Amino acid sequence: MFTWLFRKVRRDVGPARDPTDAARVVVDQLKALAQPCLRILGGGTGASRLGGVPNLASPWPRYESRPLSCIAQLDLAEMRAAGGPDWLPDAGRLMFFYELEHGSWGMEAKDSGSSVVVYETGDQSWATEPADLAEEARFPTYPVRFAWDASIPSEERLGIDWKRLAKAERLAIEAAVEALQPPGPIHQVGGFAHPVQDPDMELQCQSVTEGAYLGYSDGSKTLGPMSSDAADWRLLLQLDTDNDAGMMWGDTGMLYFWIREQDARAGDFSRIWMILQCC
Repeated sequence: MFTWLFRKVRRDVGPARDPTDAARVVVDQLKALAQPCLRILGGGTGASRLGGVPNLASPWPRYESRPLSCIAQLDLAEMRAAGGPDWLPDAGRLMFFYELEHGSWGMEAKDSGSSVVVYETGDQSWATEPADLAEEARFPTYPVRFAWDASIPSEERLGIDWKRLAKAERLAIEAAVEALQPPGPIHQVGGFAHPVQDPDMELQCQSVTEGAYLGYSDGSKTLGPMSSDAADWRLLLQLDTDNDAGMMWGDTGMLYFWIREQDARAGDFSRIWMILQCC
């Protein structure tokens, strides 16, 4: 998908004399690759919210006997009305759970089950939070709304040969890319993720769910080239650290819930994968 782009950016950016020329090339390439997304903003009046008690009819999810924390409930009809992705169902609700004590990073297969997404339609009654759910694992209700936007990929996906650039060009590119980013916190559904660390999370999801271990202390990874299977993964939810919502992930990091498009279209949210990234 990006092979021709790698060569073009290296050719166009490398010889640039004016730092703004290099920045303009990168910005143009990023905008050309933009994908639609939904930003999740505060001030909602519907059924979507971060934290709170979900309208959960299924058993409350647990990991190693411990109850998970409810971190979001998103109403699919509200999302569709705002221009949300067509690979999601157009009705019902998605409820997102994360187990804080384990605090998984999504780097190994044993993290499976420590993050859960439940899809339900019908019964809207309030669930009862488990009695053994710690008080610090209960998030306050933070109503949210959705706004359509365009998301750009990380500039790292362009394969820029940074070593060939002068310092002034690198700084100009960094400033131009930063200016394209929405104000934080950046909660999002669909589109390109806003990575804190590695941008190749689709490949990480595919690798870990195939049995790879990515949690080596030296930061090394066992990743192969991008495959068609890895390209099937879609950003289901990006949840940023948010003081107003009372949420912090690692050291001011983000949670990224991913799902294969074919699973989402089939209404099967049992095989999602979650990755935590932080500074």
